[in-house]
Amino acid sequence: MRHFSVCFAVALLFLAFASATSAQSLEDNQLYHNFISNVRSIQQSVEGGDRLFPMEFVYCRQSYEKLIASGVSPSTRVPNGNSANFTGTLEEAKEKWCVAPEKKTNDDLAAKHAPYKAHLRADKLRLVISEQYGTVYSYALAGGKYTDDAQALAAARVWFLDVGPPSNEAQYCVGGGKRSSVRRYTFDANHKLLGTTEKQYCGSPPASAYR
Repeated sequence: MRHFSVCFAVALLFLAFASATSAQSLEDNQLYHNFISNVRSIQQSVEGGDRLFPMEFVYCRQSYEKLIASGVSPSTRVPNGNSANFTGTLEEAKEKWCVAPEKKTNDDLAAKHAPYKAHLRADKLRLVISEQYGTVYSYALAGGKYTDDAQALAAARVWFLDVGPPSNEAQYCVGGGKRSSVRRYTFDANHKLLGTTEKQYCGSPPASAYR
């Protein structure tokens, strides 16, 4: 009986040591910090009601997979005091924050994109919806008024976009006005892009830039 008690006590000490060592090794593991940073970013967005993008979940899962591929067990518990305030295993953290919120995000984006996919095709659809982030972009129509209305964008043969000053050149004109450029997109009846032209201005683009 005494022998059993001694063995049991040693086992408990071993488990405690192993747990402490595991927590310490995670704290020193940059792949773990990358993963928990992605988890925290998604967690903050969900709790704050902020918008999430599809690629955030991809990055989160990829950081988890790299961590596990490095030899860390999925059943390893996340150390106390982590930035996400999460208690549980690495796998549970992945399922809760990298996987579970993704469906709602995709459903919300699908509903938002539906009008554009119904009215726009080819290059028009590509230019309005960001494939990577799901963002919907607005464009100006003739006259200079910006819109994200799907039917209006579908009907217009010409779009405009103020792309701002050139990033690799002087930002201001000799006279002091900030430079800007208006890009003009021309489409055919099938929403295919025929070509673009760009014109630079000093200061805010005039009404004539949107013709």
